[in-house]
Amino acid sequence: MIKLFLVEDEVVMREGIKRRIDWASENIDFVGEAADGELALPMILESRPDIVITDIKMPFMDGLTLSEHIRKELPDTKIMILSGYDDFSYARKAIKLGVTEYILKPVTPASLLDSVREVIGKIVKEREEKLRLAADPRSEYEEKEREALKLFSDIAKHILEKPENRAISEENVRDNAVDISTAGDFSGKELESFLKTGSGDDAEALIDSIFASVGEQNSRSLMFLNYITMAMYFTMVRFLKNIGEDASEINERCGDINDVIRGMTDISGARQYLTRYLRQVIYVRDNGAANKYSRVIRDSAAYIDEHFADEDISLNTLAELANISPNHFSSIFSQEMGVTFIEYLINRRMEKAKELLMTTDKKSFEIAYEVGYRDPHYFSATFKKTQGMTPREYRSRGKEA
Repeated sequence: MIKLFLVEDEVVMREGIKRRIDWASENIDFVGEAADGELALPMILESRPDIVITDIKMPFMDGLTLSEHIRKELPDTKIMILSGYDDFSYARKAIKLGVTEYILKPVTPASLLDSVREVIGKIVKEREEKLRLAADPRSEYEEKEREALKLFSDIAKHILEKPENRAISEENVRDNAVDISTAGDFSGKELESFLKTGSGDDAEALIDSIFASVGEQNSRSLMFLNYITMAMYFTMVRFLKNIGEDASEINERCGDINDVIRGMTDISGARQYLTRYLRQVIYVRDNGAANKYSRVIRDSAAYIDEHFADEDISLNTLAELANISPNHFSSIFSQEMGVTFIEYLINRRMEKAKELLMTTDKKSFEIAYEVGYRDPHYFSATFKKTQGMTPREYRSRGKEA
């Protein structure tokens, strides 16, 4: 009989799993339950269950810390993680710990039972093949690779079903991917640099270069191909987001990443997909954004003209309003306007200051406040630096003229 232990801090969820599934009829011995990892650990070590179902987010000891202890003490115990959509950041440990299933809430008793049956099938298969795997270490490695790949693909599938999650950064994907300590390294920097200045004609060479850099052995691993394909995909999606573009149209043309991952069998498929996707991104960068950015920058300049007196106005403020990364906003602002953001802001403030100096009797500190400076001394220094004279000298010369 298979022994199962449940760890879940939500009472309703825990009771539902316990009571709404007829465990005995499935030949499963429900050996215990607990509300958090700290309470569960000693009970698990004593009962030595074949399967542990645990939530991730719990008080005192979370599900991943518990899983880590279980993996050390009971390496043969299968761990099934219950998670929410916002728990993707936890997936890196789940994968590295080798959890068997990663199930997203909400989950019905029927679907959970189906997953448990799958895990039981794995347990039975492992027991049947134990002698063969012990005699052939290579087969054992391949089996572990297949399990890791399935988990990674399952997580990717669930996450990518939510449109808002498609823009997960490359760093997260790299951190959350399977443990690739023996599978080379992909930092993304070469691709990031190419996305900024590279040509579509050179896309294939760039992709080939990246695969060459990770080594031939790694490129033969289906698990690693899935990892690096996902990592490069999210690097490109993040770039599109930073320049204010949507990846959905490219996904329609090039194929959904889920389908690509599921259908990938060798390096040629990964190369073809990534090369095609990269060329599309470069095209959008060079053509799709030009007119839109011109409008965005004009709108931003108009915003500065209207709000330059706000001391809190900043490049970050404008970039956020335009839904563009600050670095990219700074770059396209300079290209479109011929001056940097700060130069444009200062020029606008100085023009207004000169107007007030010539048309009013307001004192320098009053004008400073009116054009966005809370420090009159800094205003005077900026005025002198940009105009070649102090505010007082400017007013005097204007009156003399």
